[in-house]
Amino acid sequence: MATTTRYSCLKLEIPNLTEPILKGAWYQTHFNLSITDGLNAWLWNATEEEVRDRAAQWDQPVTEYVNLAGRYLRFQQPGSVYGFNDAGNGCKRLSWTFEKEGTKLEWRWKCEPEPDSKNVTGGIMDFLMDANISGRFCIIINFLEFLIFYRQYFRYPDKHL
Repeated sequence: MATTTRYSCLKLEIPNLTEPILKGAWYQTHFNLSITDGLNAWLWNATEEEVRDRAAQWDQPVTEYVNLAGRYLRFQQPGSVYGFNDAGNGCKRLSWTFEKEGTKLEWRWKCEPEPDSKNVTGGIMDFLMDANISGRFCIIINFLEFLIFYRQYFRYPDKHL
C-alpha cells in the first residue's frame, strides 16, 4: 500500500509573541513539524511509536489522532488557544486547546531547538515560494507579512547563522 505524504504551512497568530511559521509533513501514522520565528528553528519529529502512545492516551486510533493534529496545525482553528512558549534549554512548547465532548482539552509538544536554524527557515521559505508558484497547496498567509519576513531574513543573514 503506497502512502502519500501531505505538507502544510501555517503562520500561527499568537498575541504578544513573534508569530511562528509551522511546516508540517503528514504521514498516515505520524507527522513532523519544522517551526521558525525567522531567527531560530525548532523540530518535532514524532516516531510512529510516540504517536501510537499519545493516541492511546487520548483513546483514539492513530489515524484519528494524526488527522486531529493536522486539523489544528494546517489551519488555525477559531476558538482554539495556541501557544508557543519557552520550555527551557532552548526548547519550545507548542500547544493548543480544543473541545471534546464538551470539555476543553490541551495538546502540548516539546519542540527541540534546531542548530541549523538558517537551513530550516530557508526550507520553510522555499516551501512557501514553491507552493505559491505551483498552486498545489492551499496556504493562507498574508503575503505582505511574508515579504517583510523574507526581506528581514536576507537583510540580516548573520543573525540567522
